[in-house]
Amino acid sequence: MTAASLRHACMMALLLAFAAPASAHAVNAEMQRASISLASKGVAASAAGDTERARRLFEEAIVADPANAHALSRLGLLYAAKGEAATARKYFHFALEVEPTEPDALLGAGRLDLAEGKADEARDRLRILSVACPACEQTKELSRALEAGSNAAAASQSPIPAPTPQNHP
Repeated sequence: MTAASLRHACMMALLLAFAAPASAHAVNAEMQRASISLASKGVAASAAGDTERARRLFEEAIVADPANAHALSRLGLLYAAKGEAATARKYFHFALEVEPTEPDALLGAGRLDLAEGKADEARDRLRILSVACPACEQTKELSRALEAGSNAAAASQSPIPAPTPQNHP
């Protein structure tokens, strides 16, 4: 087992341990503030292209407050960008368990749904986004992705052109 996969397995074990009911784990206000601060730093690191630092900061934010749906979803987005769809989907699932209307988790899961040919599931996520946050960029982005997928599907299902008549001497 590589160091990276061992670290990932340990982090998943921590997340699963903290995924118990909220009443089982008291997170005080100081830990919540620390988690929010760490997640904000993770967003900045991600925007700067430092994905490894961003990953670490999001993980620290989750350890400080396992109910930080934003940190969970942003970590999912990092894994999705790396092409690790199964891991990304797990983080989106955790985020949506905590906050069913978390925009980044709905967008990320919707993108994965589309990539897997599950347009109906992506439309369901868009419906939730449209109600919870109609003006959010995530809503617009998932809507565009669904539309692009529909247009591509329509183009691929165009009728077969009729054969052209040939003149025979």
